[in-house]
Amino acid sequence: MSGFEELLSEVRRCASTVDEAMLRLLEAEGHEAVLELYRASRHLIEAGGKRLRPFLVLKSCEAVGGEEEEALPAATAVELLHTFTLIHDDIMDRDDVRRGVPTVHVKWGLDTAIMAGDLLFAKVFQSVAGGVSGGRAERMLRVVELLAEAAVEICEGQAMDMAFEASETVSEEAYITMVSKKTAALMRASAMCGGVCGGGDDVEVDALG
Repeated sequence: MSGFEELLSEVRRCASTVDEAMLRLLEAEGHEAVLELYRASRHLIEAGGKRLRPFLVLKSCEAVGGEEEEALPAATAVELLHTFTLIHDDIMDRDDVRRGVPTVHVKWGLDTAIMAGDLLFAKVFQSVAGGVSGGRAERMLRVVELLAEAAVEICEGQAMDMAFEASETVSEEAYITMVSKKTAALMRASAMCGGVCGGGDDVEVDALG
């Protein structure tokens, strides 16, 4: 097996681990309306995806000497946050297809799609809270800070992206700023969260970002 094939195999293994964790958080029972909301929330997760952000979390944790299981709650949270942004982004962009399947708002309508995204956003914090054990509360608080900062930047980047659609010209500097906020911010936070979960010091965590 080549180095690339080994890497791809490891990405897929990590993706499967994170998928299982996400789907456990998105199990539901009760009223049919609640069950349908959870189906909508799971829709894009079950459609697949590369899971590069949680992979960054897990491997950054290992890079500073931590164990994968220490970072799994944060890795799960990162992908839940990413999926939340995709659902709302599809609504704003009026996209019909994502990952080869109908977008959530096309299949379930706008109201349910908005709630499905909101539910995923709430599950971000449930996932992080699940990692608060064994004296890791301080680390998980830092993870919350990093994810909150990334979420703010994503919103700012999306606002810029929407504004650019109505602009005849966009400067290179403004475009790079938008991409840095909308896309790179969560990548950066993912790596830093992994470092935090693995017990990395400030220098190591900052280097990962």
